[in-house]
Amino acid sequence: MIKTGIKLFLLVAFSVMLVSCGKQEKELKTEEEYLNAAKTLYDSALAKKDNALFGEAIAKYKEFIAKFPNSDKVLVAYNQIGGIYFDNLQNYNEAINTYTTVFEKYPDKKEAKQSLFMVAFIYDETLKDKENAKAFYKKFLEKYPQDTDPNDKMSESARRMLEVLETGKSIEELILQNSANEDKKTETKTEVKQENKDVKQQPKEKHVTPDNTLDSKPDDKK
Repeated sequence: MIKTGIKLFLLVAFSVMLVSCGKQEKELKTEEEYLNAAKTLYDSALAKKDNALFGEAIAKYKEFIAKFPNSDKVLVAYNQIGGIYFDNLQNYNEAINTYTTVFEKYPDKKEAKQSLFMVAFIYDETLKDKENAKAFYKKFLEKYPQDTDPNDKMSESARRMLEVLETGKSIEELILQNSANEDKKTETKTEVKQENKDVKQQPKEKHVTPDNTLDSKPDDKK
């Protein structure tokens, strides 16, 4: 009889817990509440090193995106999803899919540049898929040929990494090669400047006219 009572008590307690959890889910109404819930799941996953919780965090971020598609924090959610797939779950194909979604849906946002670079980088450094890496570095440089922000070196990095893939040389070799080329250009410029300087310093020949050759007038004859 006592065992039956304990079982009944546990069953009731478990039911109450489920109801409580259900109410907690229903209370998620605002953007902040959804993002906080996702962040809590992510922090818990980090602490416990639990891939299942990482999956729940991703699901919560996706719920946020579905519920608030026009929010200015949607890109934050996408970046979190991409980061979890890449850093925590090592699911590189899903990371690529997430970053691809960002630069395709939001091409004019600053996050699009980073996302497109990440796709090329994952193909290059992680998956060792050189052909796709070259294709996406080229696509990146077509859209972002120059870095407009002095603190942003992604275009410069993409150009250098594409050169590594196409030449087969290491970054160190390319740096040395570029340095030697710059030194050669500097030497050539210096030589040209010196030649111009020497030409300017040469004395100019005096142009003598016939009148200047006559030192005196001819004698008058009587």
